[in-house]
Amino acid sequence: MNSHNVTKPKLSFWQIWNMSFGFFGIQFGWGLQMGNMSAIYQFLGAEESQLAYLWLAAPLTGFLVQPIIGYYSDRTWTKLGRRRPYFLIGAILASISLVLMPHCSALWMAAGLLWILDASVNISMEPFRAFVGDKLPPSQRNVGFAMQSLLIGAGAVIASALPFILKEFFGVSSEASATSAIPQTVHVAFHLGAAVFFLAVLYTVIMSKEDPPESMEEFQQMKAHGAGVGHAFREIILGVREMPGQMVRLSVVQFFTWFALFCMWIYFSPAVGKKIFHGEPLGEHKKSINEKLTQSSNEALLDQSYRVAISYDAWKKSRAENQAASTEPFSGKLMRMFGLKAAAAATNAVSAEDIIGLIDPPASVVINEKQATMTSEEKAKNPLVQTIAVALMDNPNRKEAAEKILERLTLARNYQAGTSWAGVCFSIYNLVAFVFAFALLAIAAKVSARSIHIVSLALGAAGLISAALATSATPLLLSMVGVGIAWASILSMPYAMLANVVDPKRMGFFMGVFNLFIVIPQIIAAVALGKLVESFLNNDSMNAVLMGGISLAIASFFCFFVKKQDTK
Repeated sequence: MNSHNVTKPKLSFWQIWNMSFGFFGIQFGWGLQMGNMSAIYQFLGAEESQLAYLWLAAPLTGFLVQPIIGYYSDRTWTKLGRRRPYFLIGAILASISLVLMPHCSALWMAAGLLWILDASVNISMEPFRAFVGDKLPPSQRNVGFAMQSLLIGAGAVIASALPFILKEFFGVSSEASATSAIPQTVHVAFHLGAAVFFLAVLYTVIMSKEDPPESMEEFQQMKAHGAGVGHAFREIILGVREMPGQMVRLSVVQFFTWFALFCMWIYFSPAVGKKIFHGEPLGEHKKSINEKLTQSSNEALLDQSYRVAISYDAWKKSRAENQAASTEPFSGKLMRMFGLKAAAAATNAVSAEDIIGLIDPPASVVINEKQATMTSEEKAKNPLVQTIAVALMDNPNRKEAAEKILERLTLARNYQAGTSWAGVCFSIYNLVAFVFAFALLAIAAKVSARSIHIVSLALGAAGLISAALATSATPLLLSMVGVGIAWASILSMPYAMLANVVDPKRMGFFMGVFNLFIVIPQIIAAVALGKLVESFLNNDSMNAVLMGGISLAIASFFCFFVKKQDTK
């Protein structure tokens, strides 16, 4: 073992807390992305078979960014230190992306912005792993990575449930409007996430210090020798070939683990919205319908539909649909959040008669500046306007049209309630991970990381498989307990096993190479899952979740081949 590592002083609990706190913000932003991006894509018109392709940004940016950032962070030294400049730059870019995401009005905009967001998160996140190896002696690394798991869990608990909390506790609208396909709950959640991400990372940058290289002359020689992007890529290729045997075995476990997680992240939210809550996203997102609605002959119909949509927005605001939830005691809301109480019935819910009254609204309906400047194409792409227009076009009778609009609004509400509940489920598994991280701080000192990881992955597999077989909402929360235990271990134990078998001077680089076996299975999933779901899984998102459970069980099995004694 490297003697330089042995002489590192042990850090106090609060020193480890300070150096890890940035992960609270990183996971806050990541949790919002995991819980909401599939829904955002579907709000903007994506078909279920397209979701995996649209998520390709996450693994591809990780594939490109993580090893490069790891490589260069090993060779960086500034006034802020080695890793902290990357923390800060990534946090600034990610926070800007989070602010902009809910304002996307087209599918391509959201997909493009996800590339920027994922690249930014990776810039911040990858050096955090190496930061533990830099700062802590081997005897404290399990504790350091477990602390990261604890803070990751805390950030994700709040972020995942945030849209649900905003709706149920603060009355923020969870429906599309005439001017935005993305609900207001998502707007507010992402704006809050941007602030939390930046401030948490800034806290770590300010409160933690980094030790300079032991020999600055030797460091400068290494930096000069490894200059250039071309050299970095050559080093990465050689790094894969030079992986210690323990790292190779761990990489197989990582492959099946992260394939499973990607299945869950992409498909769990739409699966709950459709299969458990029996809903459908709002809108008729077909190119032929958009083209038909924007024809000059349908200009009056589109304008009428747009005015109906604006009137419906005003109606919702004046009638306070969420009145029952807003007057309910806090304890009742909390019980509903954890599935211990049935959902409150909405008061003043819209009826077919109400919608008839909104059709052909008076010319005095208030149109603000933003609404007045919307083009016919923008109106036609809005899910609410599109739904109303198609109903009016296909049903000349106002009563029949109103009933059709009501049917679609009900399905959309169910879907949105389902995606919010999926966020609560994600919050539960992150809450379990947060609590279990405390246990890991103690268990990791007595039990091998390998044994912890085998059992945790098996429990996660049981959780996903049981979730895929569920027929109602509340049992999903119990399924998430197993997923949460697995998640806490996934975030810490593989890195703890790895940290002691690689050259400390190349810690950031090898952490980046190791993360290739996180992103490669996700790339495979992004390319193949859409076709698999469409052709072999009966176009059922829950079958993809089931596939994730099976993959996690395979990961647990391969973990038996990882040696208990970490050797190179």
